[in-house]
Amino acid sequence: MSDLGFIVLSLALAATTYSVVGFALGVRTGDQRLVTSGKKGVYASTAFVTLAVLALLYSLLVRDFQLEYVASHTSRDLSLPYTISALWAGQEGSLLFWAWILSIFASVIVLADRHRQNLLVSYASMIMAGTQAFFLMLLVVVANPFRTLEFVPADGLGMNPLLQNPAMLWHPPIIYLGYVGFTVPFAFTMAVLFSGRLKDPYVQRVRRWTLVPWLCLGVGTILGAQWAYVELGWGGYWAWDPVENASLLPWLTGTALIHSLMFRGTRVRMGHIALAVATFALCIFGTFVTRSGMIGSVHAFSVSSIGLYFLGFLALVIAAPIVLAAKGRAGLRSDEEAASLVSRPSALVLTIVLLVAATAAILIGTLFPLVSDALNVALTSNYFNLSTAAIIGPLILVMGICPFTTWKGGSLRSLARYLVVPIIGAMLTAVLLVLLGMKDPFGVLAFSICSFVGIATLYQFFSGFRTGSRSSGNSRLSAFATAMLRQRRRHGAYVVHLGIVFITLGVVGSSAYKTEEWVTLDPGASVTVGSYSLRYDDFSLRAAPGKDIATVTLSLLQGEGQVGVLRPEKQFYHSTQQPVSEVAIRTTLRDDLYVALSGWEEDSEAIDLQVVVSPLQVWIWIGGAVLLLGAVVAIWPTRSRDIEDQQIEEAIEHLRQSSGERSGEDRPR
Repeated sequence: MSDLGFIVLSLALAATTYSVVGFALGVRTGDQRLVTSGKKGVYASTAFVTLAVLALLYSLLVRDFQLEYVASHTSRDLSLPYTISALWAGQEGSLLFWAWILSIFASVIVLADRHRQNLLVSYASMIMAGTQAFFLMLLVVVANPFRTLEFVPADGLGMNPLLQNPAMLWHPPIIYLGYVGFTVPFAFTMAVLFSGRLKDPYVQRVRRWTLVPWLCLGVGTILGAQWAYVELGWGGYWAWDPVENASLLPWLTGTALIHSLMFRGTRVRMGHIALAVATFALCIFGTFVTRSGMIGSVHAFSVSSIGLYFLGFLALVIAAPIVLAAKGRAGLRSDEEAASLVSRPSALVLTIVLLVAATAAILIGTLFPLVSDALNVALTSNYFNLSTAAIIGPLILVMGICPFTTWKGGSLRSLARYLVVPIIGAMLTAVLLVLLGMKDPFGVLAFSICSFVGIATLYQFFSGFRTGSRSSGNSRLSAFATAMLRQRRRHGAYVVHLGIVFITLGVVGSSAYKTEEWVTLDPGASVTVGSYSLRYDDFSLRAAPGKDIATVTLSLLQGEGQVGVLRPEKQFYHSTQQPVSEVAIRTTLRDDLYVALSGWEEDSEAIDLQVVVSPLQVWIWIGGAVLLLGAVVAIWPTRSRDIEDQQIEEAIEHLRQSSGERSGEDRPR
């Protein structure tokens, strides 16, 4: 199987290289036959990479320990789901999985254009094939997953215990879908620079291809935070680790790219190019951080020279578009008039600037360890917390104001008139929090901003339904259904904004108001943390296949009675003797009670516990689910694809004008 796997990888590299040459010569000479042969090379490469994936998966399932990769990441007692997930658990397998996803994306791009001869698609396919060739070269030359051992061990080393969590089955694949998916907008951006066709339907092509990886990367990041929360046993979900930051950075610039694509018109702008390139470059930077070992991380693979290859590829990704954009800079200049300060374009520009500023702040903090020793200065998590809070706060506020602005602009007075209800809601929230005893001005301000944005978003969400119901005479439920079907992108965006508000609530509550205590309990003793009391009832130590498990039974008390039982565990795997915490969590809409077993005394059976009360923790996960729902609504294709947002907004404005609800140029759209 090792020979077969290496052969098909080599054939995939050959086919992909042929595709690059075929596309390049075809678009240069205008010979469509060469372009067609390049497309066939993409299909062939996808088939060969698929065979390589199947070969490695088969080797994992049959425990072919002669393969170094199989011996390093599986064992005979590893369950079937985790054996399958071993495909992406190690460096070589994850690179193969990345190349496989990329080959499928490339085939989809080519397949969608099979009946046309679009120059932009040909150039984009060439870029994707070139990227695919880089990853296949790494697999063939540097990180061969089919490398064999000189002997066949009786058993493998098994999977890292920290990876043996259900999240391993979906978190890495979703993250890879996000990373790889951003290759498509980058490829079309490079295609525009190569072809010089600045008025091709770039925006329509790139928008959905940006939303899909943006969604995958965002959801994958939240799933990773939830995995860290329940598995690592440290009471948190985010530590500003370099690998954690590596997935957040392209998501932020991808968000900026999505907002830049909202500008009217199909002409390519310099902002589109810069953000698309920056997003893909940050995806490559994330793989560099994960695999180079230059920046320490608990999530990274082992130190490898492969990081140098990614560094060189990253330099090429950044330099090539700069050179091409410099040559065509005259065509990339904006020919639009400056927008009013109180307008939708200005609000979008401010949103993009804040997103880029947040990216820069996090990137500086991530790279700072490279120079911290020389400067004898170290950054703590306070740097990230303060810098991002200073930027994200205004960003959330703008998110609530932007939908009330118009494309043509208006006055501050008219904008304030439409914001009366959200402003009153925010003020009432602040007063209520103070009356309830909250004295922290940061908390009052943060929750008030969330209240303002939530009310503003809900107002915009339902105002179109109300207007449509009045003008058509249909019921509000019918107007709701019609608007959701015909204006999916717009209302999906509102749902996404609500999801971000919920996530912000959860982050502020769980980080600023968390209560944490380390306690030691004797059998029968109790401890009170926050509004919860825990009583130590029992301790047990039992054997399980491949590991020993220590379990503590705790009664959860509130008021006069028992309201539940918590059983935190400590698991010791025989293969590594690495202890893994299985925390016990009681979740409500108000807070999480989080209990981890830290240790115990064998003689006295006294136990050491970490007890954490995290207010509003669950709203991070709820917000992630709402964000997923809104993004799916926005991405879902409409029956009439020629209906653009501008036409829909003009129809809404006409209905509002007919009903007498608003008048003048200051009507928000």
